[in-house]
Amino acid sequence: MQLPILQVIIPIIASMFCFLTRKHKVSWFISFATTAATFFISSILLMKTYNGEIITYYLGDWTPPYGIELRIDMLNSLILTLVNFIALISVLYSFYINEKEISKNKITGFYSLFLLCLSGLLGILVTNDIFNLYVFLEISSLSSYILVSMGRDKKALVAAFEYLISGTIGATFYLFGIGLLYSMTGTLNMSDMAERIVPLYDSNIVKLGTLFIFVGLSIKIALFPLSRWLVNSYSEAPSFISIFFSGTVTKVMIYVFIRIFYTVFHQNFFLFKPPLNNVIIILAFCAIVFGSVFAMTAKDTKRLLANSSVSQIGYIILMLGLNSKAGLFAAILHIINHSIIKTSLFMAAGCVSYKFDSTKVENLSGLKKSMPHTTLAFTLLSLALIGVPLTSGFVSKWYMMRAIIESHAWISLIVFAAGSFLALIYMWKMVEKMYFGNDTASHAEIAPGSVKVPLPMLFCLLLMAALTVVYSTPIWLAVEKLAF
Repeated sequence: MQLPILQVIIPIIASMFCFLTRKHKVSWFISFATTAATFFISSILLMKTYNGEIITYYLGDWTPPYGIELRIDMLNSLILTLVNFIALISVLYSFYINEKEISKNKITGFYSLFLLCLSGLLGILVTNDIFNLYVFLEISSLSSYILVSMGRDKKALVAAFEYLISGTIGATFYLFGIGLLYSMTGTLNMSDMAERIVPLYDSNIVKLGTLFIFVGLSIKIALFPLSRWLVNSYSEAPSFISIFFSGTVTKVMIYVFIRIFYTVFHQNFFLFKPPLNNVIIILAFCAIVFGSVFAMTAKDTKRLLANSSVSQIGYIILMLGLNSKAGLFAAILHIINHSIIKTSLFMAAGCVSYKFDSTKVENLSGLKKSMPHTTLAFTLLSLALIGVPLTSGFVSKWYMMRAIIESHAWISLIVFAAGSFLALIYMWKMVEKMYFGNDTASHAEIAPGSVKVPLPMLFCLLLMAALTVVYSTPIWLAVEKLAF
C-alpha cells in the first residue's frame, strides 16, 4: 500500500509548487488541496487500522532493519488524522488573516514553508526508523523557525532565534542519544531495536543514550522549565502559525516520546523507576503550577494561551509518569482533546486580532457586544479547557483523575485539582472582561471604522467550538480501541 509514503510526498511536492507561484490565491488553494488530500488519506489509514491492522511500507523495497520502514498502526493513524485535520482547518481559516499579517512578497514562500513543516510532522508520525525520525524532525524544525520569524513585530525575530537555539540543542541531544543506542544495538529500526535492547538494559551506554533522548524530547515537548521557546514563539508568530503549532508541534513530539519509551523499551526499564520517574512527575507538577501562574499574570491573550499550553503539557507528562495503562490512555485522550481546544482558542484570539489589531487582554472588555459569536465560542472553549461536563475537556480530565486514583498518587491528585482551579481563574479573567467589562474607547483607537471578521474565520471557529461537545464520545471510543 502506497498511502503511508503519500503522506510525506504530497506536501513536499506541493511545497515546491507554492514556492514557484507568485499569487496568494494560488498558493492558498494549493495548500488547501494538499491538506484536504492528506486528511483524506489519513482517514483511510485510520479506518484500516481501527480493527488492529498494521500497514507497512518499505522505502526502495529495502526490508528492515536494513531499509527504512514506514509503519502505521492505530496510535499514529489517530495522531496523523488529528494533525491533518488541524492543518486543513487552519488553512481554511487563514486566507484573510494571512493577507493582513504576512507581507505580499513573502506570502507564497510562507505557504511553501508551512507545507514543508507539515511534511516533516507527518514523516515523524509514519516512520519506524529512529534516525529517519530525526531527519523529519529537522525538516519540520527548520521550516518552523522561519515561519515564526515572519510575525509582524521585531519580537518575532527574537522568538524565532530563541526557538532555533532551543530546537537545535534538543535535536543534538536526541541525535547523541540515538547514536549511543545504535552503537549498542546495531540497528535503527524501532521494532528491531526493541528486541535487541532487552539484554542491554543494564548497560550504562544504553542508559546514557536514553537520558540524552529524554532531555532532547523534553526540550521539543516544551516541558517546564524548558518551555520558554514555546511561550515566545506562540505569542509572536503570525496568527495562522500560532493556531497550527498549538495543535500539532508539541503533540507530535509527545507522540515520539510515547513511541520510543513505550515501544522500544518496556515498563521495567530504569526510566520508569524511581528516582528518575519521580523527577519526571516533579517536572510535570512544576509545569502544571507555574504554567498556570504565568498564564494568570499574562497581559496578552496569546501569551496567556501559550502559558496554558505549558500547563496542559504538564498534565500529559504526569499521566505518562504514572507508568500505567490508564495513565497512557488518559494522556493520549488529552493530546487529542487539548489539540482541538487550544487550536480553537488561538482561532478566537486571531479573530480578535483581525478586528482590533491587538490581542491584549484589556482590549477584550465589552467584546460580547462587538463580537457576540466569537465571545460565545470563546466561552464554550474556556469551559472545555477547564473541564466542565458535556465538553471534551471533561472527558480527558475524568480519565486523568481516574488514572491518578488508581495509582494512589494522592499528591498528584492535589496538584491536578490545583491546576484545574488555576485554569478556572485565568480563563475566567478573559471571559469576565468579555461579558462584564466596560466597552472602552480603546477599540475605536485600535481599529478605526467597522472591521468585520470574515465568514470563513468565524465558521472555522464555531465549527471547532461545536466539536468540543460533539466529538468527545467518538474520540473516546477510538482511543479506547488502542491496545497497549
